[in-house]
Amino acid sequence: MNIEAQDEKLPDPTVADPESSSESEYKVGPGRPPLKTRFKKGCPSPNPKGRGRKDATIAPDLKKALEDALNKKVKVRKGEADVLLSKAILGIEQLVNQFAKGDRHARRDLMDMAKQLGVDLLAGQKGKIQEVLQPSHQAILDAYGARQQPPPAFPPTVDAPNELRDGLIDRKVTRTIDGKISC
Repeated sequence: MNIEAQDEKLPDPTVADPESSSESEYKVGPGRPPLKTRFKKGCPSPNPKGRGRKDATIAPDLKKALEDALNKKVKVRKGEADVLLSKAILGIEQLVNQFAKGDRHARRDLMDMAKQLGVDLLAGQKGKIQEVLQPSHQAILDAYGARQQPPPAFPPTVDAPNELRDGLIDRKVTRTIDGKISC
């Protein structure tokens, strides 16, 4: 027998068995299944089709459908002529009409929309507001503003009676219903 052949058959004592050493050091936990149940290399896959595809979201389709519906043109009669307007423009006109009638929900929605779009709702109206405010009205507003006092920076201090202050009186002081002090 050849010496080289004998060396191949005898296990090398310096190399430990990889399965036995890995089992003693291997810790089972999240993402680390037990070695017995783990997928073995060379065996058929336990999931041959692979992971399923993620369901596509419907949000882009809904966004496109909303945009298409808002941009759809509708024939509307204005005065004596028929005009083609988009549904978005008609919706904004209806919202403004509801706002003008005093609908509080329309007011809230219009204010939010104007804020998001950066629309000045008082544009062109400042001159008319100044015309409506006559000098006598302005005097009333100025007097009201003068009467309004700014809130104090610190709350006012409250002075307690001497008998209620800490450490000034050693005996027990009580008040009766009449307001007389008794000891």
